[in-house]
Amino acid sequence: MERKWILDILEESLGKAFEENQITINLKEDYWYNEGIHNHISFILDVLKHYVERSSFITCFSRNGDLLSQWRAYGDDGKGVSIGFNSGLLSKANKKDIVYFEDVLYDLNEQVEEITCAVENAIIYMENLFEQDIVRISDNFNKYFVEEFDAFCEVVCDHLAEISCYMKNPSFKEEDEVRIIYSPYMTPDCTDKDLIDIFTKEKRFNNFVLKPLNYFARDDQIIGYADLSFDKLISKDIITEVIIGPSSRVTEEDIFFLLSKHGYNACDVKISNSKASYRLK
Repeated sequence: MERKWILDILEESLGKAFEENQITINLKEDYWYNEGIHNHISFILDVLKHYVERSSFITCFSRNGDLLSQWRAYGDDGKGVSIGFNSGLLSKANKKDIVYFEDVLYDLNEQVEEITCAVENAIIYMENLFEQDIVRISDNFNKYFVEEFDAFCEVVCDHLAEISCYMKNPSFKEEDEVRIIYSPYMTPDCTDKDLIDIFTKEKRFNNFVLKPLNYFARDDQIIGYADLSFDKLISKDIITEVIIGPSSRVTEEDIFFLLSKHGYNACDVKISNSKASYRLK
């Protein structure tokens, strides 16, 4: 699971953030939380693992529309097509706390900085908690922080789970992804009303319509998805380009008439064949 990449770089990032904020804590010291978790780093990794396993629904795009590795992995082995979207319109697929549009981070230093920022915000939360806690166990903030580390973990992991949706192993850098991310708050503890809203109500914003969450079965899994409709943007040329795969039997004329059939200004869409040298036998 891609989102678990953040687990691999968390310890280094925590150490850096704690040092910069003058927090002294031995993440590997013996400290019993529960069965099998006997130090701070094991605890925060366990909490974060739980958070990143919550449902998030992600649509992936690439800034490179004609990349051989992408054709092989995602383009039906070169038989598909690559659809180019108007990035200015697509980037408006944002609705606070529900849907957001993000560039994927591949650079390790940038990822560490992003995590460090989340940690710093959580430390500020803990400082405020410390000031407001009239029955705190210590007047020393560092001691208080260590004793209340579980509270810090709950706060920071909520943010880290969000940024895990747009972090990826640097070895995938050539994919140059951007993502639309939908992260409804869903747990077995949610009220019936909250779940009914997710499963039955459309959400409209910026000429987009987010359809209710649905499911389908594939192989041995149940897969969740939510359609994001952009019918109102068809006339505004949300599709700007179509590249026909290097092994495709589809013609430019096929694409032109298909676009016209569905209301697009086909004359304004650039239609071309892939420049990749890849043919199936």
